[in-house]
Amino acid sequence: MILGAHIDSLVERSNLLSLLERCAQDSMAEVRQSSFALLGDLTKACFRHVRKHLNVFLPLLTQNLDPHHVSVCNNAIWAIGEIAIQIGSEIQPFVSIILESLILIINRNNTPKTLLENTAITIGRLGLVCPNDVSLQLQRFIRPWCVALRNIRDNDEKDSAFRGICNMIILNPLAVTNEFIYVCDAIASWEKPPIELHAKFRDILQTFKQEFGNEQWKQLTDRFPLPLKQRLQIHYGV
Repeated sequence: MILGAHIDSLVERSNLLSLLERCAQDSMAEVRQSSFALLGDLTKACFRHVRKHLNVFLPLLTQNLDPHHVSVCNNAIWAIGEIAIQIGSEIQPFVSIILESLILIINRNNTPKTLLENTAITIGRLGLVCPNDVSLQLQRFIRPWCVALRNIRDNDEKDSAFRGICNMIILNPLAVTNEFIYVCDAIASWEKPPIELHAKFRDILQTFKQEFGNEQWKQLTDRFPLPLKQRLQIHYGV
């Protein structure tokens, strides 16, 4: 906590970010792994200093989305998600190339659980800040996205990712029709969603119910496991 209060001034008086640029280009994977972890931490702690170096860091991050180097890839994906939250739609020029890599990773067999979770969170965060771009690809990742995040605990990262997926579903609802049970299961995985997110979930579920019609909705939800069906009825009135 003491360091946290002074990190901004410490970074300002140092050449840390210039050194970090060099380390992020090192040939050793272990060095790049640590560099991207620190970059993510600095993005959260003192982003105004990181911002000046994004023209270097964002291309480097996109070049390190190789799942064969799991730890490097994992930290790069996490850092991208943190940067996206900070700069919002300014990340749009990089979204296409980043998203293509993330979709390949989230659909890849035998991807480690932590990498899947970070990939899903960052996809959601990109959808939060650039929903029009990311929603076009929704059908390509919605099922593994839902599976990846259904078991993680409620937290701020999960919140931002789900707000992003809600934005995308609203823009492109047809993309999730065939995977709707996975969407419902992911929504039901929340113990206590924040008020704003709960309202988004309720609106999406009730809109789908109206679009399906009562008979088709009943046929669909009759195939749901009973605990899932009950949670949706109790928490969202569907």
